[in-house]
Amino acid sequence: MWWRSNRPDNVQVTDANTSIIAEMKHQNIQLSKFSTKIPYANYLAGKQSNKLISLSGKVTGYEANIKNQKLSVNFNTPQSIKNSGSKNETSKYIGSQIDPTALAYSAGYQYNKILSYEQGAKQGIYSQEIDKLPVVSQQGLFVVNYDKDGKATGFTQTKISNVTELRDERVTLSEEDAIVSLYRFNELNSGDKLSKGMLSYDSALKVNGYDIYTPVWLFVVTHSDGERDALKINAFTGDNLSE
Repeated sequence: MWWRSNRPDNVQVTDANTSIIAEMKHQNIQLSKFSTKIPYANYLAGKQSNKLISLSGKVTGYEANIKNQKLSVNFNTPQSIKNSGSKNETSKYIGSQIDPTALAYSAGYQYNKILSYEQGAKQGIYSQEIDKLPVVSQQGLFVVNYDKDGKATGFTQTKISNVTELRDERVTLSEEDAIVSLYRFNELNSGDKLSKGMLSYDSALKVNGYDIYTPVWLFVVTHSDGERDALKINAFTGDNLSE
């Protein structure tokens, strides 16, 4: 009720957003096609899982360890496996080698275009999905690492389990609202290029052994010098969560 009472009516929001979007374009800030649809999401709770990937005994040429519920695998020799983001990869293993892309899909992770775009050629990032949205926190990710030649050097995996909804679904900010919030927080400057936004779940705090997840709008901004940064807006409150 507090949130609704403090939210301007739709006509006011639409008019204000239109003016600010026009101002951004005038400043040569490039925007991808964005949505004005208002989605719904939950607050969620989840625990870090110990049930991580177990590699085939037939596979050789790697070192693996688990620390703080995170699996780390390093290949003895970098592997020429292309990170295409294709969902058609079905074979986890190629001979005695591991195909980390196929391994990620077989474990239920989905390719995360925005997080991977931020990292450039260094990493391919795959997200676990909770409540039908991708996770962008350090938990719930499968990350494939690449060297300067584009060869896979290994991967890491974390996983979320025991996911619980803490309350009924609530209305969130639209993608357009989130873009306007970024501009108001001075995260966007002339010459910047903003990616398409992605509604995701990010961990906010830990309570009684559970991580609490809140919906966020995730973007990547490419600056005029080519540097890229991830930007996050709390999809409930509009707060700036960018680091």
